[in-house]
Order: sequence, then C-alpha cells, then structure tokens
Amino acid sequence: MGSLLLKSVHKRYGAQEVLKDINLEVQDGEFIIFVGPSGCGKSTLLRSIAGLEDVSSGQVLINGEDVTVTPPSKRGIAMVFQSYALYPHLSVKDNMGLGLKQAGTPKAEIETRVSK
Repeated sequence: MGSLLLKSVHKRYGAQEVLKDINLEVQDGEFIIFVGPSGCGKSTLLRSIAGLEDVSSGQVLINGEDVTVTPPSKRGIAMVFQSYALYPHLSVKDNMGLGLKQAGTPKAEIETRVSK
C-alpha cells in the first residue's frame, strides 16, 4: 500500500461526531489493527480511508498525496468487508483478482498475485 497519514480527521453524521481529531501515521510495511466495541467508529474510519465515506474535515494522505476528495476507484485501496461481499457467480480466484482486473492490471500479473 505504501504510507498512510491521517491529519485531524473528523466525521459527523448531522450533529453526531463519530470520528474526532484522528491523527495516524502508518509507514509502508507496518501492520495495524483497530479494536473497540461495536459502534465506536472502526468501520467508519476504514471506509473514510478507502474513500467510501467522505470525511467532514481533515486530510487523508496516501503515499504523501492528499486523497481526501479523491474517488475510491483512484485511491488504490481495497477493503474486505466483514460480511464477505463476494460475487457468488465468480470463483474464489476470480473474486480475489477482480479489483486488479478493474484497475487494468495485466492478466499475467493478476495470475501471479492471486496465486500467492
């Protein structure tokens, strides 16, 4: 993925602030986990990073590039949903390679990456 930097990210639904002043730096190769009770904002934070939710204020930077208003399809981020949002008519292999295919990755590279 590269690096991720969140600068004072806030997310509100009306008057309800669900993310308040989130500051986070993740370097390439680091592995992090968000834990907490249901409804504390974990999914909202991940959706905001992926661009599936707009942040109310603050910045999301990926590899040093401000992607705060960049559409999800242009961020180079994938999100695996808890409910296994898979296409039932596709094989596991095809589901795994779908994002790469949509990003225009050559077939040979998709085959190599999915086979790992």
